[in-house]
Amino acid sequence: MTILAKIGRTAIAFACALAVTYVLSTVFYTRQVLAGYAAIGASFSLSDMWVTFLENFSGLNLLAIVYGIGFLIAFSVAWVLRRVITPLAPLGYPLAGAAAVLAAIYLIENQLGGGAGVIGGARTAVGQALQGLAGGLGGLVFSVLRPVSDS
Repeated sequence: MTILAKIGRTAIAFACALAVTYVLSTVFYTRQVLAGYAAIGASFSLSDMWVTFLENFSGLNLLAIVYGIGFLIAFSVAWVLRRVITPLAPLGYPLAGAAAVLAAIYLIENQLGGGAGVIGGARTAVGQALQGLAGGLGGLVFSVLRPVSDS
């Protein structure tokens, strides 16, 4: 595989990982926020849920940029560590994706008021775990789609 083919395939893998993470993150975010409202008696139709997801999807696009920066850093570190800690290599990118998302949420929370719950869908442990899962699944997508011989 030529270097240009590797770069192209890596870029596609990165874009797919980011897309999967952003979609799942938005789904989990929307679900957690609506569940919070439902816990205090609000009810939502399927249409309401869908519209809320679409509004969150378009309104949280800055989060996708933040996740992308986090992925660049985390996947680069994982690429290096996979060569040093070879038994854990299959987990490298999924763990890096989860770490990038959780670190981004932590940094956003602390830079915008510390514990203010800026990321509504990550206010609880379950919400944070779901956001980490979104990043981990994005990392898994990257791991599967990236060039195999990336030495």
